[in-house]
Amino acid sequence: MQFAVIDNNVDPMTPEQGRGRGFVEALDAWVKGKDYEFIRYDRIAAAAEDAVRYRGLILSGSRYDFARRDDRLDLDTYQKMTPELQLLRDFDAPVLGICFGHQLLALAEEFEIGRTDFGQLRIRNMEAAEDDGLVTRLRLESGLRFTSRTELWVQNNHRQEVVPTEALLERFEILARSELCPVQVLQHRARDWFGVQFHPEIGRNSRRGDTHRHDDAERDGYALIRDFVRYCLK
Repeated sequence: MQFAVIDNNVDPMTPEQGRGRGFVEALDAWVKGKDYEFIRYDRIAAAAEDAVRYRGLILSGSRYDFARRDDRLDLDTYQKMTPELQLLRDFDAPVLGICFGHQLLALAEEFEIGRTDFGQLRIRNMEAAEDDGLVTRLRLESGLRFTSRTELWVQNNHRQEVVPTEALLERFEILARSELCPVQVLQHRARDWFGVQFHPEIGRNSRRGDTHRHDDAERDGYALIRDFVRYCLK
């Protein structure tokens, strides 16, 4: 197996519909079960010995939240993700974190077993209402190492975001921002860790905003995932 998609969803993804189908369609140049596999976040402990040898990981989104309504750390979610955070600490190949996976990747830099509150790296609730299915255009302020693309149509669907603290900027570059979200794309300064707050695996029609741009977001999102996998396997 060459690489894996870590499924962080509350309910398991399936290849036939939604986000699972989006990943399968984006990864159509590679054979599921031969080149890559889905691994549930709660099965990582059992698969960790094999997973550290993969040539790349994609961390999916999720309806889990790292921040409670008062913006304090949700200990239950953090505990659920402890095996994944431990895996990232030991993983040397490229990682692409998507939405919740992007937030998880940011927190992995300060991972501590038994943490009870956020450290210098934080996740918070968005001030605006949940951007369910909103399609927007992003311009990258500087280059992502795994792609030559500088503009993307993207689908947003999140209610929490990474906080751009001084500690975050010491570890990561922010490559794209928007009025909607101050940290849309992250790139680690020393490791091949990349985070996107949007959903390149789109998987379903957008419902508001520039809805006529759904096809463009699907095209650009799938291309971004393919560029990442090629970077992993080069």
